[in-house]
Amino acid sequence: MGIFGRRKTTVGLDIGSAFVKVVEIDHMGDRPELRRIMSRPIPPGAVVDGEVTNRELLSDAVRALLEAAALQSRDVITALGGHDVFVKKVELAHVPNVSVRDLIAREAQRRVPFDLQSVHLDYQTLGPTPPDGSMEALLVAAKKERVQARISLLEDAGAAAALLDVEALALCNALCHNYRCASEGVVALVNLGYEVTNIVILDDGIPALIRDLPLGLRRFGELLQRVHGLPAELVEEVIQGRGDLQGLDRAVETGADVVAVGIERACAFLGSQRPGSGLGRVFLSGGGACLAGVTEALGHRMKVDTRVANPCERVAVAPGLRGRSALSGAAPLFFQAIGLALRNS
Repeated sequence: MGIFGRRKTTVGLDIGSAFVKVVEIDHMGDRPELRRIMSRPIPPGAVVDGEVTNRELLSDAVRALLEAAALQSRDVITALGGHDVFVKKVELAHVPNVSVRDLIAREAQRRVPFDLQSVHLDYQTLGPTPPDGSMEALLVAAKKERVQARISLLEDAGAAAALLDVEALALCNALCHNYRCASEGVVALVNLGYEVTNIVILDDGIPALIRDLPLGLRRFGELLQRVHGLPAELVEEVIQGRGDLQGLDRAVETGADVVAVGIERACAFLGSQRPGSGLGRVFLSGGGACLAGVTEALGHRMKVDTRVANPCERVAVAPGLRGRSALSGAAPLFFQAIGLALRNS
C-alpha cells in the first residue's frame, strides 16, 4: 500500500507455499506488457503450513528464480498475507482540525486486533469525498516482525523490496485491471492456493470482505491419495490439471461445497450491512483454478456466472516472452504476481 514513482518496468514476486512466482511488466506502451514470467518449486521443509521454517532454503530458491528469469531489476514488489496482516474498510467522519492519518490511528485503536506498537499501519482513501467531509478508507496493519522477515529474506536472495503490498489487494488489483465488470456490483474472487483458499468479496471494485479457508490443493491431494490410493506423482499431475481421474468429480464437488459455504457466509454478512447487494459473479485464480471440473462444480453450486480469471485479459504478452510455456500451462498460478507487477504508480 505504499506509493512510488511511475517505473518503466516492475517486477512482481509471489512467494507461496509450494511455488515462488515472478513476472516482469513493461509499462511504457499503451497498455502493460508482460516481458518475463517464471516459477520455481519451493524446496520441501522451507515452508510448512504457510510459515517459513527454513529461511535459507527459501531465500536460495528465490535467488535461483530471479537469476534464471534474467530480470532487468532486482527491486521487486511482493506481498504479505495470513493472520499477521489485517485489512478493513472503515468510514471516517469529518473532524475539524484532525488529519486523516490521525483519524486512521483512532480507528486502528478500535479495530486492529494487534498491539499497535507491534505493527506498521497504512491506509488508502476510497472514492470521492462527500459534501459532509466524511470518507471511506482501507485500513491495513502488518506485524513489524513479518515485514522485517520478508525484507531480510529478499536481501538474502540478492533482491530489495520496492513495495510491500497485501496479498488480497494484489489479487483485487489484477482482477479489476483485467475485468471492468469486477468493478460493478458484488463480485467474489476465489484464489485457490496450495495451503489456503483466499476469498475476497468486492463491492463496486472495493474489497469489502476478506476470508481465508484452510482448504487448498495439498489437502485435496491428500484426499486423492487416501481415498483413491494414488501415488504422489499422479496426484501432482491431477491437481495441476495435467491428469484425469475417474471419480474425481465427487472430490471436486466436496471442495467446491466448502468454498461455496465460505462465499455465502461472506456475502450474507455483506448483505446485512448493505441490503440488496446480491452476488453477481465468481472469478477463480491460483493453482487450484487449473483443477479439472472445479469451475463447473463451483458455478453449479453457486448458481452464478463462474469463470477462471485470465491475468493477461488486458495485459499484452511480449512476442519474445521469456517463460511463455509457464503462462500457457498455468496462467491462474501467476494471478497475484501479475497483480503486484501492475502497481506501477
